[in-house]
Amino acid sequence: MTSDTITAHRLTAAAIGVLVVGALVGCASPAPTPTPSETATPVDPDTAQRQMVEAVDAVTTRLGGDWRQRSGPDYAEDCTGSDGRVMARWTSFVTRTGNDGVTDEMPTIEHGWREQGMTVERWGTTSEPTVVGRAGGRLSSISLSVAPGLTSVQSVSLCFPGDADAL
Repeated sequence: MTSDTITAHRLTAAAIGVLVVGALVGCASPAPTPTPSETATPVDPDTAQRQMVEAVDAVTTRLGGDWRQRSGPDYAEDCTGSDGRVMARWTSFVTRTGNDGVTDEMPTIEHGWREQGMTVERWGTTSEPTVVGRAGGRLSSISLSVAPGLTSVQSVSLCFPGDADAL
């Protein structure tokens, strides 16, 4: 195998690892209870998507580098409103190769999320941390993760009235 092929295989394996860890963490953690800001005034699909994209852009711009969109920002999935009705939300997942300086920036990113009213949690290890911000009125959640040779940002918009399958 050439070194380019080996590098491509490593990046693919790292991206899959980040997705698996994200899925397992998402399944293992109870879904947060919607906050009044998420449910009091329903957000429209365009606003929900714009707010999610702006949040991802704020993190990726701060960290710099060449980011690749892996899914979204126009991927919709089902969610449940506070009244139990089926609604929809947008998701986005971006990655970049490398993670130089990311852990140094995490405290600043966490601080910014807290200033927006988010609850912030840290998971993982010192060498492979994940920081997650939840709620705050503009998103359901956003996370920044470091894996060997890979950095990822994943975000989920607020729920909005609509059918995810129809979007």
